[in-house]
This record gives sequence, structure tokens and C-alpha cells, in this order.
Amino acid sequence: MFEYVLTFLIFFIWWIVYYRAKKTCLPQPKEHLLKHLNKLRFWLWPAMIMTGLKFAAGAVLWNADWAFVEDKAFIQWPLYALSISAVFFFSLPVLTSRKLSELHAKLNDGSNGYLNNRILVASFSAAFYAAACSCLYMLFLSQSPLRFSSFITIWIAFGILMGTAWVSRRRQFKELQHSLNMDHRVTYKQRLIRFSWKCLLVIAITSIMVSAGLISSRLPDRMSMMDHGRHDSSGSPGNHSHHGSHAEASSISAENIESISVASLRGPQTLKPDRTFELSAQKKLLTMPSGETEEVWAFNGLVPGPELRIQEGELVEVTLVNIDVEDGVTIHWHGINVPNGEDGVAGLTQNAVMPGEQHIYRFIAEQTGTYWYHSHQQSSVQVAKGLYGTLVIEPDDATVLEDVDLTVMAHPKGTSNGTTITLGATGKLQRQTVKPGKTVRLRLINAHNMPKMFYLSGASFKVTSIDGVDLNGPEWIQNQKMLLAAGGRYDISFAMPDHAVSLTHSADAINERSEAIVIAGNDRDQPLPGREGPVFNPAKYGTPSSVPFDADTVYDRNFTLVLDNRVGFYNGMMTNVQTINGYVFPNTPSLMVREGDIVKMKFVNRGFMDHPMHLHGHHILVLKRNGEPVEGSPWWTDTLNVAPGETYEAAFEADNPGLWMDHCHNLDHAAAGMSMHLMYEGVYTPYEIGSATVNKHE
Repeated sequence: MFEYVLTFLIFFIWWIVYYRAKKTCLPQPKEHLLKHLNKLRFWLWPAMIMTGLKFAAGAVLWNADWAFVEDKAFIQWPLYALSISAVFFFSLPVLTSRKLSELHAKLNDGSNGYLNNRILVASFSAAFYAAACSCLYMLFLSQSPLRFSSFITIWIAFGILMGTAWVSRRRQFKELQHSLNMDHRVTYKQRLIRFSWKCLLVIAITSIMVSAGLISSRLPDRMSMMDHGRHDSSGSPGNHSHHGSHAEASSISAENIESISVASLRGPQTLKPDRTFELSAQKKLLTMPSGETEEVWAFNGLVPGPELRIQEGELVEVTLVNIDVEDGVTIHWHGINVPNGEDGVAGLTQNAVMPGEQHIYRFIAEQTGTYWYHSHQQSSVQVAKGLYGTLVIEPDDATVLEDVDLTVMAHPKGTSNGTTITLGATGKLQRQTVKPGKTVRLRLINAHNMPKMFYLSGASFKVTSIDGVDLNGPEWIQNQKMLLAAGGRYDISFAMPDHAVSLTHSADAINERSEAIVIAGNDRDQPLPGREGPVFNPAKYGTPSSVPFDADTVYDRNFTLVLDNRVGFYNGMMTNVQTINGYVFPNTPSLMVREGDIVKMKFVNRGFMDHPMHLHGHHILVLKRNGEPVEGSPWWTDTLNVAPGETYEAAFEADNPGLWMDHCHNLDHAAAGMSMHLMYEGVYTPYEIGSATVNKHE
């Protein structure tokens, strides 16, 4: 962020320098000329120093990862270096030369003078235009890997600006000489006409470019999710000893792999289910905690939807009924590695369920832990409207359960379903009564688009699982705040003390209207305010244990995903687009794998917003965070929050064939282009998305 802001400050300061340099070339009284020269010298040094800071900041970023500076090294740095060199060689000698002193001596008080030196202005204009091109690049073209088209566009633009400036200054100097010789000056009216023509030209060019961008960015009316972007294999499958029988399978060519539809990758269809649920999606007027009435879209009339509790190993059947949601709905089982055909992504694994229709999901609960479900038809809209709920899979070994098991969902509505505890703008303090000595498990779920901080005050606790996967050897900690990714889950456990315990989003004092949950032996006790402590770090928590792959593993596929943001056009709108490797959906790359591949992924966040990356159908093992290996318990996750400036390396086994979404779970970011797919060879989808279908773009 510092380097980003610095780029715009450099542009502003070099504009001042350029402006002052132009002023010295106009006939004016001696005192005015000296004033402009002094101000030119004054602003020149901050401009030079800040440009030097730009290079220093780039060096720091380079040390973190090459992806942070790749485009800067080929575009911004050469632009600055070229222009600064011109200032050193051509402008500084003039500003400190004996001729300039002689000019001062010749000018009498009240006489006119000016610097007749186009080179002086040209070098400052080069620095200004270099700063301008750097800003334009960062705003509209920022990307990694760098594309040649962007590289050549910026350098051509810089050349055109410099050529135009040189011709313009040459004409102005000729007019100036002519006016001095003929005692004739360009009138104010003439200057105004010229300025107006320039403005009209800029407006015309800008209008054409904006119109072209808006039109070309519109998403297709109908398209297959398979037909987008570049199919990135990033390394061909090979004969690696850690695969065993996969070595032979890897030698089979992609053409010989039998094609299979996602529609056939379903859960058991003929067996009798152990647990059945029906979820009805409908519109409803709901009274918010503020007292206002709001239309929500709800499952079974509740926001969150009903809490689903099932046991490990059970065959689950969920019937989704759409009563009156015109846009259609689906259900995605967030974090549960269901068969691909049960994943609930409209246009990829099924058609959206339209009003009056129903769809049956079936899967075996092979995992345990805390999960949630939500609609994946235009999820940025439908989740915000209320189509989400919690899901808990309890282990079949009941001896490991705590005495008290509570699910806590942080979500923006502040409403409750009567079972799940809401942590948010409920308008009143939430209370739970638990006797001292009892063991308590809190299942924390973040249904917001942004990371949320959780404070547990009044008791030591353990973080027992992340995203449904138990940690090895969790340790007792206290006063550590937990930053939970959007879509992520933490399970924490503690023994109930003889005083009140609180769970909040801040360490502020608690009153009866706080956004907090108080757990106590009665309904009166108030906890003490929480204390600010360090942020819980999963990479250094728990006890190490064996993992299926690590830094020494030879991986079949290696993918790098560079996350960024810039101003651009998306689906007919000008917005802050969210990019992966410089592209937005549907031009983002598709990650191609083969069943059995061991895949390594590297995430680099070049932007200034958090990106909780969520891969459907798989859990990934975090290997490194900011270049440092994970030292504690194996850290498995399905929603990895990549903060600005952070890098992660993670790995997984491609063991769940299908076509899977991989997207930012800030759902507004997914809707602005930060979405892609993991595609298994030989798998196809018969479904399509677009305005001409029932399936909507994210």
C-alpha cells in the first residue's frame, strides 16, 4: 500500500516541478523569474528523494517475491531511471550554471527575462510523464505475469507524450521569439481556443476508449464454464516415486481418458438415506434487530437457515425447494468435499432451481467438523439476502464431544434461527448459561465478506480445528485474538471457569447492547473487558505430525496465482476489478489436473484487499506463509485468507474428479472477476451460464 500511495505522490510532486519549469520559460519580471527558479529548486529535491524511495520500496517487495515487482522492473523503474538521468545530465547543470548567474546579473529591476532552454523543460516533462504513465499503469493495467501488450502500450504512450510535448514546446518557443521581435503576443482568447481544442480531443479519445471498454467487457449471453481463459497445466504429469501406481497412469495421454459428465458424479442415488432435510427458499419480510422491516431470501423462513446436524458416515439427503425466488437458487456445501455433481454451483455442476422446482442433493458425510451451506447462484447477491445456514458433522465416536456444543455464526443480518447463536448487530447482548467445570466447544463461522476478529476473554482456550480439520496437539492460549477468513471456521474449546466468559469482535467493555456473547453460570454476571493480545497464528500453533507432502515433494503440477486489483471494465461497468494473474473471469486461467496428481499452489497478493481463496471439493495443506515453513500442527484449510503483501504455498492431492470453482470468498470480489476453475482431464459439464440461461454469472 505504501508503494502504491508513493506512486501517486511522486506524480503530484513531479507535476509541480514541471509546472515551475514551464514558468521559467515565460517572459516575466526579474523577481518573478527568480521566484519560480527558487521554487523549482525547492520542489526538485523532494521529487528526487521520493523517486529514490520508490526504488527502495521496490527492492523490499522484490525480496518478498518477484511477482510483486515484475511489471515495475520492466515498466516503472526504466521510466523513472530514464527521466531522472535526463534531469541529472541536462537540468541540474543549467540550474547551477554560471550562465544562470549571469542572467540574474543582466536583469535590471523591472526588466523581463526567461530561460530559453527547451532541454531544461524536456527533462522535467520526461519525469512528469514517466510518473503519469506509472500511475496510469497501476490504475488500469497492473498485472503479473506481465503481458507484452501492456508493456508496449505504456512505452508507446510515453513516447507519444514526449513527442507531443517536444513539438508543443518548440512551437511555443518560436511564438515567444516572434512575439518579442514583433512586439506581438498570443492573446488570451487564442490560448483559450487552443486549450478548448485540446480538452475536446482528450474527451473524444477518452469517450471512445471507455465506450469500447464497456462494450467489449460484457459477459457472453451463453457460455460453458469450460470455455474460458487459458488451460494451464503448469508441468506435465511425470513418473514420481511418491505416487506408486500413479506413475503408470501418468503416462496415459489426455486423449485416451474417457470423458465423463459432472452430472454423473453424484452421491449414492439408490440407498436409503440416514438423514433427510428439506430446505425451502422463499422471500420473506423480516423484522431486523433495528426494528426496520426488510425483505430477505431465506431457507425455511429463517436467517440463518436451519442448523443441520448429522453424524459421520451418514448418507444425507437434502431436498431444495424454490418457492418464489425468481433468479433461481442452489445449495453449495462449503468445505464439504462432496462428489462434484452435488457441489451446487449453478452453470457448472447443475442448473439453478427455479420457482416451483426442486433438486435433491445426496452425499455421505465422510468428514467431521464445522461447515456451512449457501446458495451459489449469484452468491454475492443471494448470500447477502440471507440464503445461508450452518452444518455440523459430529464424529461417530461420541466420547470426544464436549459437554456444551454451540455454533456461533458472524453474519451481517443480526437475526437468529433459534439454534445457531448470532454474533453481530443483534441489538442486545447474547447470553448462554453454562455451569462451571463444564467443557465448552464454540464453532465459529464467518459468513461476512471480510475477515472478522474474534476475542474470547475470561478463559484459556484451545483452537481444536480449522475449517473442519482437527489440529494436532493444540495448546492452551489466552488473550489471543483470532482473525477468521470470510467463509472460514475455527472450533475453540475451554473449561468453563467460575466467572463469566465473553466472545466479541473487539476488546471493548461489554454492556447489554454489545455485539457479544456472554457465557456464565447465571444470567447476570458480566465479564471483564478483554485484553489486546497477539493475533493467533495457525502456522506456529500445535504439534507437528506426518503429512502426505512437504517442501521436498516432487509435484506433478505447480501453479502460481497472483491476486491483484485495478480499475477496469467488467460486464458493461467500470469498476474495481479483482484479477487473477492479471485477468478477470472468463479470461482467468483454468488449472488442469489429472486424478492422482500432487498439486502445489502459490498465492501472491499484490493488491490492497484481503482475498480469502476458496477451492471447492478439496482441502489444501499450507506449507509456507511469507516464505517461512509451517512449524506447528499440519494446517489444512478450504478457505485461505491471503492478506495484502502476503504469500502462501499450499498443496493438495487431486482426488475428487470434477470441475471445481476456485474463487475469492469475498463474494463481491468473485462477482468482480476473481473466479476460476480447477478442471480434471476428461470431465465436462453439460450446463451453461449467461443471461440467456437460468444460470447467472457470479
